[in-house]
Amino acid sequence: MKYPKPFAQKAKHMKLIWPDGRSFAFTICDDTDNGTVDNLKPVYDALVSNGLLTTKTVWSLPCPPSDKFYGETLSDDPYLRWVVDLSRRGVEIGWHGARSGGSTRSEIIKALDLFRETFGAWPSTYANHASNIENIFWGKERFDNPLLRAAYGRSRRGADFQGSTPGTPYYWLDICSERLRYVRDFTFREIVTSAVDPWMPYHDSRRRQVRAWFSSSDAADVEKFVQLVTPQNLDRLEKSGGLCILYTHFASGFAPNGRLDQRVERILRELGSRNGWFAPVTSILTYLEDLRGVHELKPSERARLEWRWAKEHLSAVPRRLFGARAR
Repeated sequence: MKYPKPFAQKAKHMKLIWPDGRSFAFTICDDTDNGTVDNLKPVYDALVSNGLLTTKTVWSLPCPPSDKFYGETLSDDPYLRWVVDLSRRGVEIGWHGARSGGSTRSEIIKALDLFRETFGAWPSTYANHASNIENIFWGKERFDNPLLRAAYGRSRRGADFQGSTPGTPYYWLDICSERLRYVRDFTFREIVTSAVDPWMPYHDSRRRQVRAWFSSSDAADVEKFVQLVTPQNLDRLEKSGGLCILYTHFASGFAPNGRLDQRVERILRELGSRNGWFAPVTSILTYLEDLRGVHELKPSERARLEWRWAKEHLSAVPRRLFGARAR
């Protein structure tokens, strides 16, 4: 497999210097679940007006009407026109898979082709969607540690993901390797994403077909967003000089009844007034890659990410098992 440049480990802990003398970097990756023009447009209007350029993921193909994550897709003309306009305004359009509900290899190819026809290129960023069977290196496959694999299996019974399993109708890992640059992996309840994962973008030799991975800060809905993006946490982020890649769902309460939540409006206004670099996910990860290369993740570094994630997300793992390894 050929990559644009050799993987590098140099300067992974160097102090980050952001463009134009900015003190820190901040971006958002918006998960498209349940998203429509009506419940998303007020959020993006506020983001752009405050100079906050972020990443919005999309689906390409129609979702089953009964799907609990049902949202509009590139197959809906009004939504398509709105998303294309967002792209022209500087918002990155990323990918959340073909659709909610699961897709076969042929459907995934069709969905990616539609994305390329719409935006002129393959998506740069990708995030697996919830329980879609075609997810790659998802479920138990996210973990090298056998204890965590078993714990995940107990806490997520019935989960079976086949996107990275050759010979199944849902295998598309080779396509991901050829067409997608950055794939989201773990999320953490910490606003300074780079404090938990100082290596991104990174390559993992045990999941070698994925070109590069990145982590994100977890703020799944409006309440978690408000709790995480506080003035105190923003002060800490700015003081650290680090990076926040915040992962959220703008369709989850940010603009009820088509009006932006006033708390969110205040946060975005304050955020935009700070000396941050507000760029889409791919722009920031490309900058880091140009600065220091794609880091080859060591097993010990992978273990740190796995244990930290498990401590925050897996109730099936006894607390006594974490100790120093989870910190």
